[in-house]
Amino acid sequence: MIEASGFPLAATAWLSLGQADWAVVALYSAAMIGLGWYFSRAATKSADGFLIGERSLPWWVIGFANVSTYSDSGGGWIWLFYVGGFMYLNQIAWIAWPIWMPLVGVFWAKMWRRSGVVTTGELIELRYSGKGAAAFRGFYGVYACVAWASVFLGYATALLAQLLAPLIGWSPTAIVVVFGAVTLSYTVLGGLLGAAYIDLPQFGIFFAAAFILWFFGMQEHGSYSAMLAKATANRDLDFWQIYPPSSGTNGYVDPGSLVMLVFLGLFLAGSPVAGEGWTAQRCLAAKDERHAVLGQMLNSILSLVVRMIPLLPLGLLAIATYPAADPATRELLQMPDGSTAPSTGVWSHLVIRYADKLPGFGGLIIAAVLAGYMSTVGTMLQWGSSFVVNDLYRRHVRPTAPEREHILFARSIMVAMMVLSSTLALAIRDIGPWVFYINAAMITPALPLAWLRWFWWRLNVWGEIFGILLSVPLSALIWFGLGWKDRPVWQPTLLLLAVGFGGSVLVSLLTPAESRETLRRFYLRIRPHGFWGPIRDELEAEGLADAGRRREEFRWDAIAAACGIVFCFAVTWSFFTAVMLRWGEAAGWGVAAAIAGAAYYRCWMRSHALASLTGAAAEPAVAGPIAVEVQGVGS
Repeated sequence: MIEASGFPLAATAWLSLGQADWAVVALYSAAMIGLGWYFSRAATKSADGFLIGERSLPWWVIGFANVSTYSDSGGGWIWLFYVGGFMYLNQIAWIAWPIWMPLVGVFWAKMWRRSGVVTTGELIELRYSGKGAAAFRGFYGVYACVAWASVFLGYATALLAQLLAPLIGWSPTAIVVVFGAVTLSYTVLGGLLGAAYIDLPQFGIFFAAAFILWFFGMQEHGSYSAMLAKATANRDLDFWQIYPPSSGTNGYVDPGSLVMLVFLGLFLAGSPVAGEGWTAQRCLAAKDERHAVLGQMLNSILSLVVRMIPLLPLGLLAIATYPAADPATRELLQMPDGSTAPSTGVWSHLVIRYADKLPGFGGLIIAAVLAGYMSTVGTMLQWGSSFVVNDLYRRHVRPTAPEREHILFARSIMVAMMVLSSTLALAIRDIGPWVFYINAAMITPALPLAWLRWFWWRLNVWGEIFGILLSVPLSALIWFGLGWKDRPVWQPTLLLLAVGFGGSVLVSLLTPAESRETLRRFYLRIRPHGFWGPIRDELEAEGLADAGRRREEFRWDAIAAACGIVFCFAVTWSFFTAVMLRWGEAAGWGVAAAIAGAAYYRCWMRSHALASLTGAAAEPAVAGPIAVEVQGVGS
């Protein structure tokens, strides 16, 4: 066993790549840079073109770009399934995500698009007022870039190094430098348009590679049913439990964790690495409100089911091929005595096992790993740099600089982010704690702001500052400093969520409310639901708001959201049970998904029709003052 920059490598575990394989990798890398060059002309017409794509993204690009950013070549998901079955997937995503994804589609996607801002940081000066809001917006730009985007980028880069190093025999440093440079090149060239459109072929590449690998595995075992029989024989019955909560040795979702995950799902719409991250940015870049919402609806289906269609069977293949109790498997996968969790090498060994079945297939697998990595990295670079440029540089430092200077500065920030995140990646020795830290701890104290800033008029900039500034240092202290990463995940998560929510509310109540002018402007622009009584009453008295129509729109939104959540859970469980060949359950859940999905769409259409009438009625009264205000803020 070799130790290279902290990453454990099996000395004999890399692929024997031939000329055809390296030709595929080289062709893929050249194609990505070529696509970045192709989009560079449109992306560099203006700073907004580079940062927000001139608000031209159609719904289908938004859906595929988002799912591509969430995905990888399969190594991470196959490892998770190998370790803990369906319950591990539930803990990471498949309880919280079916809740937050339709909520974003119904509520947040349209509010982001209505805001007309370039970044989520710019919302600070639309929602809050005064010098404090202006100063915090500039700080937020740097904080979001460094503390969120760069940290997540470092985590993604570390995962790439752990997946590729055992396959090609390169050091982690070489992998990070070479392939990081390719990703940086096309992202620097193409901006948001390049990052979004390039995600489409990248999704196709790792999807196709996973299917081919699955096909070769089924050939070895004879059939899918034979592979499933071998897999189920290798693990205890509770390992295959689909519905939470679970019990037994694989009880990863106990009742406490289930409650935590439901709460997390309600708040993840404001996650900097989910709803309020690149999801919000692509909603802001959508052609219009309708494209923003439909893009998120498509993203829900692609993320929860479509991307996993080849990956869960690959998890079954790994379990059938490498029984965890077999001494040979434990030695091959480097599993310490008493451990049930191998390194991420379980996927690597599947790849090595079947790579020579087809000329160039090893290169396709490497391209698939790179596609998942580059999709995430390209998004992170573009997203993180947009904060610094839009909310600090052209707001506070050089507001009158030419557009080309803003684009050049954005590109220099991307380079700096790549250096910072690569340094972090090479310092991460154990990826396991980072998986849960990124997904369940790092941003938790800031999550309540997703609801408070939109649905409660009394939240002020100081409550926002409390939640944002607290998130990374407090979560790092609790998770790593105090060792709570070793406790059940629900304990640190609910603690961080409660501190963030209670602190933001208390700080807002102890400090002055935002100015009426700012709150009125925000309400007229966004038309939010929730606790806006004093502001809504004033505007209604002046004939600028229709409370009755807003209540009816909210009613249809609430029904649509409930139907969307039912749809997402039903379609997920239909897929999970189909993977296990439980066709009766799969058909039942499929029918439920079809009914709930139709209701989800029809209810949203009713809401959208009402919102269009409300927006058209309000626009003449508010267009002038808002346009002047926003121009002053963004100049």
